[in-house]
Amino acid sequence: MNAEAAFASINGVPVIGTCFLDREQALSEVQYLTEQVARYNEKGSPMVRVSFRPQSDGRFSLEVGGSERAITVIPGVDELMLRRFYKAYNAKKMFILTSFVGREAGSPVSLVVSDGLGVVIYKPHATILF
Repeated sequence: MNAEAAFASINGVPVIGTCFLDREQALSEVQYLTEQVARYNEKGSPMVRVSFRPQSDGRFSLEVGGSERAITVIPGVDELMLRRFYKAYNAKKMFILTSFVGREAGSPVSLVVSDGLGVVIYKPHATILF
């Protein structure tokens, strides 16, 4: 595993995940993420927690999880990626969690683009009571 976060924006929707050098590892990870989110939703808890935790190297780790445990932790999010993620996440009220495959030349390719694989996480809207 490359253990670095990768970020893309597809039609303004933020796409984030761990970047792998091996395509099979990336496919395995996105399958694991899909299974974990499905299991979490089966327990009757559709809400997930999205948070960024500082790392010792000045970057951040993205943690997606529920009240009991983390579904995934994506290390290596730099400050620019963090700002781009928050801006797009707040604008679209959603993001896609997936894996990326690194290429020797050029940017990593997300499995959302290449295979249509990923988990859509929606941001809850505030409830207004009258």
